[in-house]
Amino acid sequence: MEEQRKIFLVTSCKGGVGKSTVAVNLAMAMAICGRRVLIADCDTTNRTVDLLLGYEDAGMFDLRDVSEGRVAPSDAVLRDPRTENLFYCSLPHTGTQPSVEKIATALTLCADTVSAEYLIIDTSGGIDFPRALYEYMAYGAIIVSTHTTASLRAAERTGSELARAGVRDIRLIINCFDIKTAMYDEGRAILDIIDSTHVPLLGVVLYDEELRIAQEKGMPAACVEKSASPEAFYNIARRIFGESVPLFDGMEIKHRRRLVSPADGEDAEYT
Repeated sequence: MEEQRKIFLVTSCKGGVGKSTVAVNLAMAMAICGRRVLIADCDTTNRTVDLLLGYEDAGMFDLRDVSEGRVAPSDAVLRDPRTENLFYCSLPHTGTQPSVEKIATALTLCADTVSAEYLIIDTSGGIDFPRALYEYMAYGAIIVSTHTTASLRAAERTGSELARAGVRDIRLIINCFDIKTAMYDEGRAILDIIDSTHVPLLGVVLYDEELRIAQEKGMPAACVEKSASPEAFYNIARRIFGESVPLFDGMEIKHRRRLVSPADGEDAEYT
């Protein structure tokens, strides 16, 4: 199973870009699409995946317990009650963390125990952990960025550092994309963002106030009726599965051409 499993590290050199939000909602979308997904919270500075999924205080054991042999991998994994395909594990939020080698081993054991087809790893801001982890397990990287100048500069640096470390499959998700800013103010069009980061685009998630409110209740986008975000995450999931999907497929957006680029067609596809 390990040879077939695809591993994605969700990362950024800059905090506050919605990295955990993207990891959670992408994992949920993939699970609803029928893939078995393990999401691992390896953000040791600000663990929030459990909160975003509504799991607070639900787990008794973690990856450190697995790495030290105190519990079986199955004891450190929670299954989401909303879908049979989504599973969760995490590093401890306090105390000494295991070595990166032991973390990689524990992640593999946990993924094996639930027969996960995909492993989504949410990480702390910065490049040190992703670079070290790559020595023990090959993965693709998903860089999360907003369309602010500071965030885009961080995304460019993250992509450069990951490529230098040997990571080959590096892709970009633009999060909290503000349509009004992009169209009418001084915001950048999507092709400008791709050019500035030098990272292939995987998808765009629009700013969604309904999702922000729902997250406080532990509800992913797929569980929010009025949210505009689910289609964005389903589109991203389908691209990961290998499908060619138009950038804003299924999303009600006016003036798509201007959002991408004045010279680009609104039916551009991304794979």
